[in-house]
Amino acid sequence: MIAVRPRPLGGGRARLQAALAATVLALGVAACGGGSALGDASPPASLDPASPHLAAVDIGYDQATLAVPAGRAFVLVFENRDAVQHNVSIYANAALEGRQFQGVLFSGPATRWYPVPALAPGKYVFSCDLHPSMRGTLEAR
Repeated sequence: MIAVRPRPLGGGRARLQAALAATVLALGVAACGGGSALGDASPPASLDPASPHLAAVDIGYDQATLAVPAGRAFVLVFENRDAVQHNVSIYANAALEGRQFQGVLFSGPATRWYPVPALAPGKYVFSCDLHPSMRGTLEAR
């Protein structure tokens, strides 16, 4: 009769612990806001030439107002010309409450294409999450 000894669980247990640690780390990053922000590093293949454009220059936006179609998703083309991180988030009001969209933070010079979901008709505020003095008005009509 051949005796079979069970293999030690060390190797499998170590892999399981490593996978669990990676999952916990990923969830921690998402909880800090990293997992909810959107922004593509290259333009979508079907980019509408009429997509709104916005740039960050000298810790400010190059435009104070944007107009977008109401009830239709759109792509916001955001160019960061500064060497510091910026983004664009869209809020329901000037108190920066009711976030409708959060763009990914990134350093420039670089461009991101933000896929923004459809907004109901109305006026919104766009702002940089790191520099709240950077803000403007977005109207969905």
